[in-house]
Amino acid sequence: MTSLLEIIRFGYGPTKGQVMAAGGVDPDRLLAQLGSDDLAAQVWNRPTLADRYDLLAVRGAEKRKGEPEDSASERMKEILTQDKISFVARPVVAELGFVERLVNLWANRMTVANTAGAGNYIQPFRDEAIRPHIGGRFADMLRSALWHPAMHFYLNQTRSVGPNSSLGLRKGRGLNENLAREFLELHAMSTGYDQRDVTELARLMAGMVQDKRGLRMDQRSVEPGPKVILGTTYTDADPMAEINRLVETVAARLETARSVALMLARHFIADEPPKGLVDAITRAYSTSDGDLPQTYRALLEHPASQNPDRQKLRSPQEYVAATLRAVGLTGLETGLPGLRKNRSFGVPDVLAKMGQPIFRARRPDGWPETAPGWMTPPMMAARLDWATDLSRIAGEKADPGAMADALLGDLATPMLHRAVRGAEQRWEGLAVLLGSPDFMRR
Repeated sequence: MTSLLEIIRFGYGPTKGQVMAAGGVDPDRLLAQLGSDDLAAQVWNRPTLADRYDLLAVRGAEKRKGEPEDSASERMKEILTQDKISFVARPVVAELGFVERLVNLWANRMTVANTAGAGNYIQPFRDEAIRPHIGGRFADMLRSALWHPAMHFYLNQTRSVGPNSSLGLRKGRGLNENLAREFLELHAMSTGYDQRDVTELARLMAGMVQDKRGLRMDQRSVEPGPKVILGTTYTDADPMAEINRLVETVAARLETARSVALMLARHFIADEPPKGLVDAITRAYSTSDGDLPQTYRALLEHPASQNPDRQKLRSPQEYVAATLRAVGLTGLETGLPGLRKNRSFGVPDVLAKMGQPIFRARRPDGWPETAPGWMTPPMMAARLDWATDLSRIAGEKADPGAMADALLGDLATPMLHRAVRGAEQRWEGLAVLLGSPDFMRR
């Protein structure tokens, strides 16, 4: 049985009626989730990358025939709508939520946004490049993300051609350095490289392809000659093998270990995490060859994880999921009394108002991991509006005082407990609870 601190800090908060255990964070219980068949992974199982390739091929054929409203286009639109629903619902239905938190965290580190043709492939990126590797080696996740077509479209790798390749010489085309730069700066090392490394890596990666034929190199675009990256020479004899060797080398760097450690500590513990915590996670990563469960264990076993002082502001996705779990809803209901215009919650629109439009991170570094990125007046007003709307629906059937005990217990201030119990109407007490700083933090 999980504890209240554990499910708030490392999950999405308690669900309605869930009984919490006393005590703090149990690393073994959380790590056991990595190998479980969590319900959330089974909710709205999405069409795979291969499925989408097939559908896009049909759509292309239908468009060539001049059909204005072809069935494949409509099917793809529905798939993309359901992808967004999955983003909302999986955290809500997750039993504990640690796995879903990790999936969202790693997908954010290696951001793919709905631009430049990447939108059709974002959900498979999350499900096939990220999710299978959260309990494995970081190098494997890094390689899977690097080769994924969603990443290639988003960062314009599809346009990168070796200037001295046969295609480059014939067409006068050249390198695009976006993926090379973000791979080193955001996905892996953060520091310890220079512009020469970026350019040389772009030369090495020219010609990368993942399509319906699988992973391969387009030999017409491969840049000939050796490339020197971070002091190591890579040849053009087997470009795919050399790219994968580069991934292993970068994953093993101390800069990567520290960057991963800082990300984990900042996401779960504090915007400015204790140096000792970052050092401990760095050591665990480095001594385990980037084994992520051992890396997580260093985080979970550190005293900072047991500290009841919750410093992190929930992201909009985390906040909406926590509120829905608290009142026993999913966010997908329609026609409930109190809904504006008697329609569905419109959670994607709500998240956009809070600053997190689904699959549309503003920059390649993803959504903010620190509080200032979520605390503009319009964003905070949207949270309070959501808390009010949700409370009007659920509040009259709830005991807000008992809910404060169940959802926060001693983690909430005595002032909040008094305010919740002192409200004139039940829904108002629930709105005070869900809109409070205590509830918004994890």
